[in-house]
Formats: sequence, C-alpha cells, structure tokens
Amino acid sequence: MRRQILLSITIRFLIYFTHWLVLAYLPLLLKGYGLSDVQIGMAIGIFSLSSMSLMLPLGLFSDIFSPKRTMLCGALLYGGYFGALLTARSFGWILAAVCVGGLGSAALVVVSESLYLKHFGQIQRSRRVATYQLSTYLGFGLGPLVGGLAVQMSSPTLLFSLAMAGAGGIFCLSLLLVDYEPIVFSFKEYSGDILGFKPLLLLACLFVLGTHFGVEQTSFSLLLRDKFGLLPRQIGMVFACMGLWMALAVPLVGRFHDKRRSVFLFFLGGMAFSALFQVLTPLAGNIWSLVVIRLLHNLGDTVALLELGVLVALLFPSGRLGGNSGLLYGARTLATFLAAVVSGSLNREWGYGASFMGSGLFVLCFVAGCFAFIG
Repeated sequence: MRRQILLSITIRFLIYFTHWLVLAYLPLLLKGYGLSDVQIGMAIGIFSLSSMSLMLPLGLFSDIFSPKRTMLCGALLYGGYFGALLTARSFGWILAAVCVGGLGSAALVVVSESLYLKHFGQIQRSRRVATYQLSTYLGFGLGPLVGGLAVQMSSPTLLFSLAMAGAGGIFCLSLLLVDYEPIVFSFKEYSGDILGFKPLLLLACLFVLGTHFGVEQTSFSLLLRDKFGLLPRQIGMVFACMGLWMALAVPLVGRFHDKRRSVFLFFLGGMAFSALFQVLTPLAGNIWSLVVIRLLHNLGDTVALLELGVLVALLFPSGRLGGNSGLLYGARTLATFLAAVVSGSLNREWGYGASFMGSGLFVLCFVAGCFAFIG
C-alpha cells in the first residue's frame, strides 16, 4: 500500500509540475509571439474548454474500462501537446496544440485523483487527501521556479523539452500503478449520485470556485511582469513561495480537520477567505505586499481544496468516483474557461488587476448567499 501511495503522489507531483512549468509562462511567451490579450485569453480558455469536454466521458471510461490505461493515454497526449508547442508560433497552431493538451490534462488530472481515492480515500480521508494535495502544491510551486530559470537562461525550447521529459516520467510511472476493478455502467446509479442536495451544492460551489483559477492562469504572470517589473526567474520564485506555503499548510489543515465534522462550512469558509484576498490583490503597492496577500489567498485555497477532496470521497461511491469526479472537474473547468476568456477582455480594457477584483467579488457574493441559505 505504501509503495502505491508513494507512486500515486509522485505521479500527481509530475502532473502539476509539468502543467505549471509551462502554464505559468505561456501567457508571457504568447505575448512575445505577438498575440493580443484577447487571443491569450482565448488560448488559455481553449485549453480549459478542451479539457472540460472530455472530463466526464474520460471519468466514466476509467470506471468501466481501466483507470491505468486511461492515464497512459493521457500522458501520451500531454507529451504531444508540449512537443507541438516547440514549433507552434501562429495563433491557429497554438490553439490546436492547447486542444491536445487539454485532452491529456483531462485524463491525467481526473483519473489520477479518482484512482487514488478509490484505493485510499475511505480511511483517514483528511490526512490522505492532505498528503495527496501536498504533492500537487509542490508541483505548483517548483514547476514555475524551474520554468522561470529555463526561460531566462535559454529559449522556450528548453522549457518545452523539460515538460516533454515530465510527461514521459508520468507515462513510465503509470505503468507501475495497480489498476481498479471496472464496474458495469448504470446511468440511473450515476444520476442518483449527483441529483441530491449536497452533491448539487458542491457542483455549484466548484463552478464558482473555478472562475478564480481562470483569472489567475490568464493574468497573474502578466500582472507580475507589467505592474511589478519581475523577470521570469523572479516570477518563478513567487510561484515557488506560494506552492511551498500551500504544501506546508495542507498537512496542518488536514490534521485539524480530522477533529472537526463541518466539512461544507469549512469549504465555504475557505472560499470566502480566498476570495477576500483575491479582491485585495490589485491593491498591492509593492511586490512584498502582493506576496503576503497571495499567501493569505492561497491559505483559503488550501482549506477549500482539502475540503473538496474530503467531500468527494464522502459523497460518492468508490466504484463510480471516476465519472462523478469527471463531472465535478468538468464544471470547474468550464468556469475556468469562461473566466479566462472574460479576463482577456477585462485586461485589455482596465488592466490586469480588474479581473482579480471582479472574480473575488463574485465568489464573495456567492458564499454570502450560501451561508444565508444554509442559515
């Protein structure tokens, strides 16, 4: 069991390491290729949209066929995405590349988490989810740090070559995973899982939460460069601080949560705390105040995402976690796509801070409505 947990955690780390290795600098590279802010927003949004379109089908497929083989196919598509970005320079070819990347991302992100929860999510939920998410945050922090050094030291070729090597590592390690026994598909059982009050509320919360991810993926690197004048290496250090901070915080949050039962309230509280500091992000006067604000924002994200993992393990049967996780991730990714496209327009008209303030206020209003409804 320990070997499989370590293997799952390592794969999850590599998925997010390679994802953020590229995504943290993709808006900057696209800007350098001559793309407009609207085109950059569309490119990031299309990545999310193509990912969203197959999250539910791939999740269902992994339940009734093989999670392990689905991940292997996803790793190959992911490697193809990074390989295409080595040569793509026109807007049309970049859109084609990010479509392929979105499909690979859907397979890897959804199925890797559902397979982990199927095997290990029914005992010590909070601690095991926290351990799993620790690897996610390490990848989120270290990927941009290495990417910043690669962009500053060399051309984008080195960046995309490293990402291809990461995708190859995901493929090789996935060969060692223990598969999960497939189930017989039943539309009635899947619809019964989701058509309850708590699952539907979780779906709505996840959609709203996903909007702020679209803003960050489209605008944060550009905000750091244009408002604060940071170099790629320095942008990587900011991401590293955030990722390592979340990695340090999540085990403590998980241990604290094991003593509490109000999972939904903690989830909403994390969303509200995150949204408050999302609103404050464009008001930062210097890079140090920005870092403090973003670390507090990430603390809220850490609580919300931990509770999300616990809720998924609590609310859905293990055998159907792939399809249900695919639906949840699909809703979040749809929100990320919509927010990324809207952010491109807001950035062009009012600067990179406007999308942060708008998304934070949107989440705060939603959480306030949820608390009023629950109360």
